[in-house]
Amino acid sequence: MTGDTVRAPVVFGERARSYDRLRPDYPPAALSEALATQAGATPGSALDIGCGTGKLATALTSLGHRVMGLEPDPRMAAVASAKGLAVEVGSFEAWDPGERRFGTVACGQAWHWLRPGERTDKAVRCLRPGGQILLAWNLGSHPPLVGFGLNRVYASVLPDGLPTGDGGRANLTEADIDEYAAELRAHGLSSVTKSAFPWRSCLTSQEWCELLGTDSRHLALPKAVRRTLLHKVARYLDAEHGGEVSLDYRCVVVTATTAG
Repeated sequence: MTGDTVRAPVVFGERARSYDRLRPDYPPAALSEALATQAGATPGSALDIGCGTGKLATALTSLGHRVMGLEPDPRMAAVASAKGLAVEVGSFEAWDPGERRFGTVACGQAWHWLRPGERTDKAVRCLRPGGQILLAWNLGSHPPLVGFGLNRVYASVLPDGLPTGDGGRANLTEADIDEYAAELRAHGLSSVTKSAFPWRSCLTSQEWCELLGTDSRHLALPKAVRRTLLHKVARYLDAEHGGEVSLDYRCVVVTATTAG
């Protein structure tokens, strides 16, 4: 997933509270184990790029890090601030860290919105010598039988599929994450490691539809079309799967260290 940057849609802020309530958290144990692969990684100051509503920042705080979030959408930042997190509003590209340097620069579910190459260069400039970069994503899937039925529902409303105006960034794959790890290596970072940690969640049909309503591809749909689609999704889950959907998540974490 290379090429020109694709700006993250500001529409995320329209669903900030649903985003915070239903988007998956980052298991602290997964982050702790991933950071343990980096020599000398200890809790300290951390910068969370594109912190959103504070999902990753909260997990890092629970591990003893002093986290400052950076978020371009003030509505998302307001939710994070209400949790007691320190947040500055602005884009990473335009943000000036001044003399501030961090032991960890982290980014959860947002690295792919930043310009390849430049994002790594700036992240390294924000680090102290020997500091760590931590990139995290939650990749989810549901049982195949549920997936087959959902595909039929989507095809009935969207014969051409979901819009991809975000350049496909929302449809992240393991291959994309491997590319991000390769980018870190190409910029001279060491001990680049990718780890994956499985976990499971279960949502009601209503919660699942609210979660879909925080996805950039669904938010790109006309409101009437989105309403029809989500209504049919909920009706399908209620009729065929007891009004629930189980989700198998893999928290994928990429870590790397700068020169000491």
